[in-house]
This record gives sequence, C-alpha cells and structure tokens, in this order.
Amino acid sequence: MTNNDMPTAEKCLTVAINVLIFGLVFLMLRLSYQISLALVAAVIAGLLRMERKGMIDALFSLFIRNRNVAACAAFICMLAIPLLLSTFRYQSHIAVMASIYAMVCLGVNFQMGSTNMVNFAPAAFMGIGAYSMAVVTMKLGMSAWLGMIAAMLMCAVAGLVIGLPTLRTKGYYLSLVTMALQLAFTQLIKNIPYLGGPNGISGVKALSVGGFSLYKTYTIFGVKLAPHFFYLIFCSLALAVLFYIALRISVSRCGLALNAIAQDEIAANCLGVDVSRCKLFSFLIGSIFCGIGGALYASLTSFVGPNDFTFTRSLVFICMVILGGMDNPVGVVVGAFLLTVITEKLRGFSDYAQLIYALLLVFILVAKPTGLIPKRVRNYCELFGRSLVPPTSEE
Repeated sequence: MTNNDMPTAEKCLTVAINVLIFGLVFLMLRLSYQISLALVAAVIAGLLRMERKGMIDALFSLFIRNRNVAACAAFICMLAIPLLLSTFRYQSHIAVMASIYAMVCLGVNFQMGSTNMVNFAPAAFMGIGAYSMAVVTMKLGMSAWLGMIAAMLMCAVAGLVIGLPTLRTKGYYLSLVTMALQLAFTQLIKNIPYLGGPNGISGVKALSVGGFSLYKTYTIFGVKLAPHFFYLIFCSLALAVLFYIALRISVSRCGLALNAIAQDEIAANCLGVDVSRCKLFSFLIGSIFCGIGGALYASLTSFVGPNDFTFTRSLVFICMVILGGMDNPVGVVVGAFLLTVITEKLRGFSDYAQLIYALLLVFILVAKPTGLIPKRVRNYCELFGRSLVPPTSEE
C-alpha cells in the first residue's frame, strides 16, 4: 500500500469502527435483557483487554488524525439510532434516559474527574433543573423552552452559591458538604407546598417547536412511531453539543488548570493558576450540565418528585463516571450508557439494583481502578497538526 492510500484506508477504518460501535449500541438496546447483559459484559471485558494491549490509545490516535471523518460518521450513526428504534417504545426510552444521564455525568466529571472534587450532590443539581422546568411550565404557564433557560440559570446560580463556601474545603470535608447538601435538598423540596411537597409536580409541559411536540406519538406513512422518536433525536443532538463543549474544555488551558488543581492546589497556585476561580468554574459548568439533564428529564416524564433526586441517584451518577473513566468525556459517556442499559434491562430485579452497582463498581476498581477508558495524555501535536521539530529554512 502506498503512502497516498494510507489516509484513505484510515478514513475507511474510522467509519467502520464508528459503525461497529453504534451497531453494538443498537444491539444492546434492541435485544432481550439476557443477550443485552451478556453483550454488556463482553464489551466491558473487551475494553479492559484493549486497554491492556494499548489498542485504545491506537484508536484515539486514529480518530484524532481523522477527526473530521470520525465526527461526521459518528453524527450520522447517532441519528440512525432513533430511526432504527422508531417503532420500539421501550428501547427508545432507554436511549433517551442514557442520553440524559450522560449529560449529568459530563457535568459531574468536571468536578470529580478534572478537579478531583468529589461531589455527592449531582442529583440535587439535576433536581434544581427539573423543578425549575416544572415551576416555569406548570405553575407559571410559560413555554418549556423558557423552562430550559430557567433551569440553566437556576443551576448556574446554585453552583456559584454552593461553590463559594466550599472553596476552603477539600478532600473528605468537601465530600461531607456536598453529601449534606444532597440530603438537605431532598428534605427541603418535601416540605415546600409550592413545589408539591412529597407528591411532586405533575403535568410538566413537553418541549415543542411551533406547536409540534417532541414527545408525542405520530403516524407517518402508515408507520406508528414511538413517542420518544423526535425527543431522542433532540436529546442526541443536545448530548453531542455538550460532549463537544466538554472535549474543548478538556484540551484547553482551563482543562490543564483544573488538572493542576487536582494534582496539587499549592503547586498550581504557585504556577499562577487562580484556584478559587477554576473551582468556581468547575461547579458552575458542572451544575449547568446537570440542570440541562434535569430539565430534559422533567419534560420527558411530565412529573418531578423528591424520590427522583435522592442520594441514591447521586451514587448512581458517581458509579457511571468511575465505571467509564474519570476526566475522559468519552469514557464518561460510555459508562453512563452501559450502566443505564444494565439498570433498565434489570427492572425486574430492581430490589437488587444497589447490590449490582456495588459488585460492578468493586470489580472495576479491582480490575481497572482508572475505569474502562481512562484519561489520555493530551497530544497537542496530533490535535493541532503540529510537529515537535521546528521547520528549517532552506537558503
């Protein structure tokens, strides 16, 4: 094979790998729970094996070199999933929930993964976004899009308000503060009559575009579509945008500053990193991501209640981040999807859900403490197409 054929071969390989990945996603969603869980186990074992052999690094390098082709192929495959699941109601629901949980986990990753601030209250921030959507649409009678904006603003304010007093805490003390925040949030919304108390708020409006509801059953060309069809497309696009933002922040100076704080706050401060400002940014951006997920969740279920945003839900999000790989947006999305599939496929064994989470988490921590797809070393030469060797001028 000549050098001219190499780029074409790499592009074809990139497309084929994307098709394979999304094909596995479709099969895990579509097949029966026994086969789906067996496939999930095979994927986890395969990722561990590939990571040990260094194949994951090779795949990342391949995708970076052909980033435009990889992005286009992934985008097309991502939109193909709703089409393949267009008539399957339950499978579409799982895909929507996986997308929403992935958004929340991306927000948690800014704090746990990038900055090493263990946050036990992601469900609380998700609840703030969900209740903001419910109040704006149900109590005030406004549109769901204004509810989305209100959810982002309220979570941003909450992130700043909560982030300020935690600037002087770290390690176990910060974990205890966020844990107390989560428990206080659950008790607070149970005792506010305006928010429905323990009964919650029902009748939350679904997102719509010009009177066209994104969550509704439609019949097109005689085919009855699942009510999640258009909603899944919207959630997939929203996840793609948030994923791109997370990637850009990860490779930016801000991402490097967050990692420096995670390693050693004193050393980062000596190097000129504004530790307080970066920590606040981590809480702010993470809260907004959680709020978007909460607003989409409220619009999907048309109901919000205290039992949807408990401490147990926060632990599930933390498990997703640890399972996939902290400080790696790709790993976080993978972990959120795999654990969502496991959760939804084992609905009949919900009494043992916590036991399953614990066993899976212990297995991952023993077999691969850094997660299925750990964070990678930033290769800026590959990312921006530059060479370490300076060009020589010919006279």
